[in-house]
Amino acid sequence: MSEALAATDVARMRTRILLLTLALVIAAAALLSFRTHRLFEALLIPEITQKADTVAELATLDVERALGYGIPLQKLVGVTAYLDQLRAAHAEIAYAAVLDTDGRVVFSSGSAAGDIAARLGQDARNFSLGSIDHEIVQTNGEQAVLSRAEAGPGTGAVVAVGLDARFVDRQFQELAQDVFIVLLVALFLAFEMAMVLLTGRTVTPLNQLFDAVEDGARGNLHRRIAYRANDGIGRVVRRFNAVVEGLNERYRRLAESSEGNPGLRERVAAIGEKFGLTQGPMETFGVRASVTDVRLPLFVFVMAEELQKSFLPIYIASLDANVSWLSPQMLISVPISVYMATLALATPIAGSWSDRYGPRRIFLAGLLIAILGFLGAAAARSVLELVVARALGAVGYGMCTIAAQGFIVQVTGRGERTQGVSVFVTVLMSASICGTAIGGILADRAGYRVVFVCAAVLALVAGLLALRMMSRTDAPEESRRFRLADLGIALRNPRFLALVMFAAVPNKIVLTGFLFYAVPLYLAGLDVSEAETARVMILYSLVIVFVGPWVSRFADQHGYSWSLVFLGTLLSGLAMFLLWVRADVYGVAGAVLMVAVAHAISISPQIALVPEICAEDIAKVGQTTVLGALRMIERVGSVLGPLLVGALAYRYGYTAALMAIGGLIAVTAPLLLLAQWSSRKGRRA
Repeated sequence: MSEALAATDVARMRTRILLLTLALVIAAAALLSFRTHRLFEALLIPEITQKADTVAELATLDVERALGYGIPLQKLVGVTAYLDQLRAAHAEIAYAAVLDTDGRVVFSSGSAAGDIAARLGQDARNFSLGSIDHEIVQTNGEQAVLSRAEAGPGTGAVVAVGLDARFVDRQFQELAQDVFIVLLVALFLAFEMAMVLLTGRTVTPLNQLFDAVEDGARGNLHRRIAYRANDGIGRVVRRFNAVVEGLNERYRRLAESSEGNPGLRERVAAIGEKFGLTQGPMETFGVRASVTDVRLPLFVFVMAEELQKSFLPIYIASLDANVSWLSPQMLISVPISVYMATLALATPIAGSWSDRYGPRRIFLAGLLIAILGFLGAAAARSVLELVVARALGAVGYGMCTIAAQGFIVQVTGRGERTQGVSVFVTVLMSASICGTAIGGILADRAGYRVVFVCAAVLALVAGLLALRMMSRTDAPEESRRFRLADLGIALRNPRFLALVMFAAVPNKIVLTGFLFYAVPLYLAGLDVSEAETARVMILYSLVIVFVGPWVSRFADQHGYSWSLVFLGTLLSGLAMFLLWVRADVYGVAGAVLMVAVAHAISISPQIALVPEICAEDIAKVGQTTVLGALRMIERVGSVLGPLLVGALAYRYGYTAALMAIGGLIAVTAPLLLLAQWSSRKGRRA
């Protein structure tokens, strides 16, 4: 078997196992979703009916008490307001009414009196004349509870509570959406785990088996796999070890029998060298560090960090402020901006620590700091306490992400580094989708503080995975680290400055100001649940994951980088005006989609333009340093975004504030082209 053929067969086997794993996950999740929906349907309607029955009984007791004082039914005061309170407290109630003994509606809430009378019809009149004190009736496909209130002979009333059929439908829709989100998260998680198990170099028997087969094709048949278990893989490993041990034993006997024949001994030695056989003790198959070793720990940690995204501004608004000189809108923006500023400052420092102490240690240390930040956020009672907790979270996030990047750089060669970085970006986006979606569901069901505790638990799991999977790497090659003095590059290069100020910074302002800050608050004002807010927000990451790579290939092949950056910046500004066209959840979802498309078509070309416009600077200080300057300056937009939206929203409201910022960002797009054209013309002159 040739080496190329063996590698192809192993790759095909891994692909088949990956597809089979994902298919089984989808099938299992779909079956679970179907069973959950049927169980929910069987339990929900009886529970809602029982609740309506209880509400009707309590209302009946109150009406009986009033009638018992001798007050005629028509003279009762405050009954409509009382019924309004019942409906406000119970979303599943479509209408509530009090009828006289002839079935006429006297007081009602939720529908016009004639509408209620038409719904109840003959049912209410028959019930008022009957002998049953309680009855559940079907009125035009809707369910209603009728309860008799009697205060004496000839004195009585009927309390009617109607159930909202649309409420049940909405519950089923929300359940279906939540189940779909769980299915999506399970699919992403299964994919990440399968990628680690099938393509990584972690200590797993399946990886060792694949690598042993590949090494055998390359002529290394002197190593066995150290795995003993009575499972399917264990039986295959035992068979593989038996074959390899048998070959080496035969080679040893053949070598011993050729001792007296020099010619035969040379030929035997040539066979041993060709197939990697040994006369001495066999080696145990070793494990090499790989990009996928950090993939799963990073995925779990980033998912933990993203749990809070759909509700953080609302959580901030619920805390004690004790700051009279800041508006509520500005106060909500402070923890988000402090987080971004801390992250910008912590990242280069964490990079130097990663080079000095190793990525594994810095990753684990960052996890400990992040866990403290999550627990601090869960226990925070004031905005100031939350600011400190989120700053700790930013330090931990910066340490973990930069350590993961450092690990990727150390375990990959120069030819594999771009692919390794693409894995890093893919993991960040996938984890963002899963974390945001699950965090919204948890916040809607269990509360905000519980979500932060869950984040701490997930970060702990990420630490255990890192201890198991991330190996200690050698000290990195000496490389020039980014310094604050390198920011002068932007001041010396007009085209670089234009790219940063008119594209990179505006895009970050939209990302943090609109998506992270305004969307949760805006949707909360529309009485949208945290789970639905999360579903709207993950549209951004989904578009980036599926559209971003395609745009990158298009830009590389056709070279339209400046045009794509211009178009993306323009669209990210114009997206804010969708809220003026439609100020509901669909308008917000449309704006999020438009921003996602804008960033997908502009962010990658921004990076591709840096070597073109900064060739002289790269020759002096290196491409990593120039990209570090770009990242450092663009994070100014991340800090300014929430502050700008909060300041304008205090005076003009969120819609007007976002439209104003969107208009300014849209104006920067032609300024970008103008600056690029002017600088190019100056260079020609």
